[in-house]
Amino acid sequence: MNPVEVDEITGLGSYLKSVDWSERWFLGLGTFHVICALLTIFTKSHGTSQTLHFAVMLLLVYSAKYINEWAAKNYRLFAEQQYFDSNGLFISLVFSVPILLNCLVIVILWLWNVGHLIADVKRLKYKVKAKYQSKIDKSEKKPEEQTEESQKEK
Repeated sequence: MNPVEVDEITGLGSYLKSVDWSERWFLGLGTFHVICALLTIFTKSHGTSQTLHFAVMLLLVYSAKYINEWAAKNYRLFAEQQYFDSNGLFISLVFSVPILLNCLVIVILWLWNVGHLIADVKRLKYKVKAKYQSKIDKSEKKPEEQTEESQKEK
């Protein structure tokens, strides 16, 4: 396959079709993205681990520019074609976008958890308020009513 010139790209579909997806390093990249997705799923109930995973993924996206520059200079070490353009379109599509989608899933999970925590706090607040109100109601009763109630309980 010959490299694609920038003026030959008419859309995202034509650009992705021009890529030779059978190169071995794409298998490694795909494996990396699957592992990231699995880590997102398995750290769902472990906040600290998921936060660390989230931060590392964002750091990887942040460093994509530097990875792209290195890969453009050294593509012969792992690829047959020069995919890494100066605008970063390729690395954005195959590296950054999947990672950012993973980060989006984590943020959605966090928002879901926060929603449940808020609901739990509200429920507990109403429970405590009801318990407190019942204690106030009991203490406001006349002493003779309290003695009658205590005798009924015995």
